[in-house]
Amino acid sequence: MSPRLRNMLLSSAVMLAGLAGLTRLGAEGAIPSHLALSAFPDRIGDWTGVRIPLDQKTRSLLNADGYASILYTERPGEPGLLFFSIYYARQTAEKNIHSPANCLPSSGWAILSHKVISLPINGNNLPPVDINYNVIQKGLDKQLVLYWYQERGHVFADEYRGRLFLIEDALLLHRTDGALVRISMPVRTSVGQTFRKEVRFLRNLSPLLGQYIPGQSRPIEMAARSGQDVVDEGAQP
Repeated sequence: MSPRLRNMLLSSAVMLAGLAGLTRLGAEGAIPSHLALSAFPDRIGDWTGVRIPLDQKTRSLLNADGYASILYTERPGEPGLLFFSIYYARQTAEKNIHSPANCLPSSGWAILSHKVISLPINGNNLPPVDINYNVIQKGLDKQLVLYWYQERGHVFADEYRGRLFLIEDALLLHRTDGALVRISMPVRTSVGQTFRKEVRFLRNLSPLLGQYIPGQSRPIEMAARSGQDVVDEGAQP
């Protein structure tokens, strides 16, 4: 058994244990109000988007509670940038986020290179965010794919770390909601130039995501994590 397969099986076993704990606990925690991904804007900065609906087979496979699939272009005639995000209000053993690390090869894409990078996409005054950086190829088509996970206020690249977050939040907060955020763009000139375009797009995209992907519900969540009682004096999530 390969190390990667062994890690995947271990990760799945851990997730199942956590979700089983949530089921035994019963009631689900309240998810902060948010806009539907289906209402994500068609225009972001100088980028104009066209919605690309998923086919029925893909929708059934993902079994998500919401998604956005929009092809944005900055200037006419230039390659488009595909923004894709899926959201689950409650993840279970049968219904959860699919990792692109598994989905891309199964769709015929070869991963030429992979690494985790840190980008200050949320602004210079906030800590940088770890995201996955993948150069992929199918036939003559080469693309640069950037993706990460946003779940209950956590933003991370490592899916195994996400399993630990999932268990903790399932047991303490009774919440398992979360989303995958992915952007991809064809490499027409160089990977470096494509990357710079994607980063420029992300700086416009990132401030919007919190309106569509639920984060923490303070101060209730912080009280749950610390075991303290907190009186909510009309504070909004």
